[in-house]
Amino acid sequence: MITLMRPIINKAIVRFAPVVAGATVEPVEAPLEGEWVRAPAVRDSSGIVLVLHGSGYLICSPRTHRGFASYLSQFSGLPALVIGYPLAPERTFPAAEDAALAAYRWLLARGYDPRKVVIAGDSAGGHLAVAVALRAKAEGLPMPAALALWGPLIDPSYRAPIADRRVRRQPFDPRAAARALALYVGDSDIEDPRLCLLNAGLAGLPPIQLHYGTREVMRADAEMFAARVTASGGHCEQLVWPGLAHAYWMDPRNRDGSSDSLRIAGEFLRAAVAQPYRPMVKE
Repeated sequence: MITLMRPIINKAIVRFAPVVAGATVEPVEAPLEGEWVRAPAVRDSSGIVLVLHGSGYLICSPRTHRGFASYLSQFSGLPALVIGYPLAPERTFPAAEDAALAAYRWLLARGYDPRKVVIAGDSAGGHLAVAVALRAKAEGLPMPAALALWGPLIDPSYRAPIADRRVRRQPFDPRAAARALALYVGDSDIEDPRLCLLNAGLAGLPPIQLHYGTREVMRADAEMFAARVTASGGHCEQLVWPGLAHAYWMDPRNRDGSSDSLRIAGEFLRAAVAQPYRPMVKE
């Protein structure tokens, strides 16, 4: 069913996700799937924002997130590379993670200084952003300069969101989300630290800026993740936007904090590229 509905859902998302006026779009060369997005404010092509899209490892694409990427490019002054990755149910864990790590390796192979590479991700893309940093650490690759996350998936079981009474009244049903995520988890252990980030060793991550609304369905997971990063000696700044729910960042034209969220993240990413942060590692 999801494979039949995906094109319809994606087209609907494209219609309400605006692109910055004057932004240019260029297909990325093989072997990656994706596109370069450059807003008019781009001034520094030595740095780059690697954008990893949501949603739920089931839908969306570089095209659905072109607008999101264009605003990050505009506010950071950096070009954005938005990549695609295999989706469930056709492909299961760790197919998406492998593709995202391959994109990061591709940037390094092309000569990009990792101190000038930052990663941004929303929802499942936020999960992937953290996964790429953890894989880089595990495999001895240099870390990206920073991570910016919006309403990130942290635990695909959705245990905490299901129990969180603060976010009961909204259209995003955490039980339904858990069933959907099971299509990506497949036969893997949902407690695997690469799936449930609360089980991962979070020491040594690059600085993180974490955005979510007070109505974010995964708010409890975001709070626990930020606390564990901080307890591990890392830097995780939380920005909580009153009244906003999951996916607010897809239309930053709204004067409800959505634009401010992307602007502040863009400034954070630009600063990380200009003067890389060196977190202390707590063993």
